[in-house]
Amino acid sequence: MGKASGMARTVLAAWLAWAVLAASPARAAESYLTTAGEAARAVARITEALGAKLQVHTIRITDREVTVLAGSSRPGDVDEWSVRQATRLLFFAAEVVSGPSAKQAPAIVADPASGFFPLDAVALDEVSTVAARAIAYAKLQDEAAVRSIEIARRVGLLPSPAYGDIRWSIYVASPRESATVYADAGGNIIGGDLSNTVRARTMDFLKDDDWPKEAALASLLGAIGSKPVVRDVTIYPKSVQVKADHPSLPDNAVGYSWDLAGVTRSPVTSPLFPGTAEEPALSLADVDFGPLAAVRENAVKAWANEKSTLNYMMLRLFSDGPGKPEQRWSVHFTDWGQPGELALFSNGGSVELTADGTVRLADLPPARRPKRNWLDPATTGDVLAAIGEQFGTNARFAEITVSGDSMRILAEVPDKPGTMRDYTASDRGVTASGMMMPWDAEFRPERLYRMDDLAFFSAEKLNELTARTFTRLKVGSEMAVSRYTFSIGQIMSPDGSFMVPSPDGKVTLEIRLESPDGWKGGRITYSSSGEEIDIVMP
Repeated sequence: MGKASGMARTVLAAWLAWAVLAASPARAAESYLTTAGEAARAVARITEALGAKLQVHTIRITDREVTVLAGSSRPGDVDEWSVRQATRLLFFAAEVVSGPSAKQAPAIVADPASGFFPLDAVALDEVSTVAARAIAYAKLQDEAAVRSIEIARRVGLLPSPAYGDIRWSIYVASPRESATVYADAGGNIIGGDLSNTVRARTMDFLKDDDWPKEAALASLLGAIGSKPVVRDVTIYPKSVQVKADHPSLPDNAVGYSWDLAGVTRSPVTSPLFPGTAEEPALSLADVDFGPLAAVRENAVKAWANEKSTLNYMMLRLFSDGPGKPEQRWSVHFTDWGQPGELALFSNGGSVELTADGTVRLADLPPARRPKRNWLDPATTGDVLAAIGEQFGTNARFAEITVSGDSMRILAEVPDKPGTMRDYTASDRGVTASGMMMPWDAEFRPERLYRMDDLAFFSAEKLNELTARTFTRLKVGSEMAVSRYTFSIGQIMSPDGSFMVPSPDGKVTLEIRLESPDGWKGGRITYSSSGEEIDIVMP
C-alpha cells in the first residue's frame, strides 16, 4: 500500500508539471531587454489578445515585464496591458498576460489623442540591440546594464505643451552611476542625459574629443530645425549654446543650450542688432563638429602662448569678407603673461579659422601683436599674395592702397559679378565696408585688373622705385613712404576718368611720401613698366 501510494504521488507530480506547461501561454524569455526579439514577441501577445491594430501611448520594458498603455473606448482613459514572467515552477517560468486595466491618460497635453502612435512605428524587434548601444553610449566606468526602456512621444513644453516625435528613453545603471539614453523611433541613439556619470563631472568639451558631438547636433537640430536661422554656436567646457532667430517674433533672438542632460530653450528673448536679420544665417544641418580637434590645435599654435586659457569657441557665418559667406570659428583666449614673465594683468584675444581649421587671422593682445610695417616692400608683397589667395584667382580689383598697418581694397565682389565693394585688410583680417563713394560703387570693367597684373611690382622693384622716389623728390629721412596705390590710372574723378591716366591701360603705381606731421608731401606715379608719368614735388 505504501509503494502504491508513493508511485501515485510521483505520477501526480509529473501530471501536474505537464499540466502547467500545457496551460501556460508561452515559456517566458530569459530577459525582455537582452534576449533578441523577446520584447516584440511579448507585445505581439497583447495584440493577439486585442484582436485589432493597436494604437499605443507608452511601452515600458523591464527585464521581466512589458507594459503597454493602449487606446481605450473610455474618454480620458488608457488601457494598461502587461506581459510578465510569473514565479518559476519546477524548471520553467511561465508568461502571464493581463489586462485591460483602466488608467487615466496623462493630462499635461491638451490634446491627449496626439500622444498615440501605431505599434509598427517603432522597431521593437531591435530592443536588445538598442540596449547594447545605449550601454556603449553611456560609457559608465563599472559594469552597466539597462534597467528599463520607455517608448512614448516626446513632450515639448514651449510655446505650449505638445507631443512630438517618438523617443526611446533607455535607463542604464551601474553600482555608482546612471544615465538615460535617448533613441528615435527606429532605435538610433540620438543623445542622452549623462549628468549622473563620472564622465560628465570630468568632461571638458574644449579639451576632450570624446564627448557626444553628433548627439549634441542631433538634439539641437530636433529643437531648432534645419532652417538657416542660427546666428552663432558657442562651445563652452560643459555646454553648447546656440543663438537663433526667434521662431515667431521677427528681429528677435532666442537661446538654446545643450549639455549632457539634453537641450533646454531659454524663456528670454532679445532683440537682434539692427541689420542682423538681413544677414545670412547658419543652418545646423551644415555644421560639422568633426574637425573641432584640428580647429583647436591650429588655434593654440597661432595663439602661441603656453600661459593662456582657452575660454570658448564660437562658430558663425562670416559674410564681411570677399567671396561667399564662410563658416568661421572664433577661438577666444586669455593670456596670463608671456612665457617666462609674471602675469599681473590678463589680456584677451582670438584666433579666427575656417570650418576645417585654416587660420584666417590671429587677433593677439597688444603686447604680442607683430610689429610689421606693411609698406616694407617684402611685407607688401606677402600681404598682396595673401589677399590674392583669399579673394580667389579670378578676383578683379579697381584700387589697392597700402598704408603702414592696413590696406584699402576696392574690388568686384567675387561671387556677385558686376558689384563693387570696399574692403579693409589689416592684421585682424579682411572686412567689408558699407560706405563707398558713388563713383567707387559704379561698375566700370575698364578699370579692373587681376592680382597677377601686379607681377611687375615685385618686392625688388618696389625697393628700386621707392629709392628712386626719394631721389627724384629730393628728400631724405625727414619724409617717409605714406602709401602705395595700385590702380589703372590715379585719382579718379566723379565721371570715372583719371586725373593721371595709364598710358597703356595697365596698372600704375603711385608712391607718396609725407613728413611725420602730414603737412608736407609729394608723389610720383609709375607706369606698368616703371616709367615716371606724373610727379608732384613736396
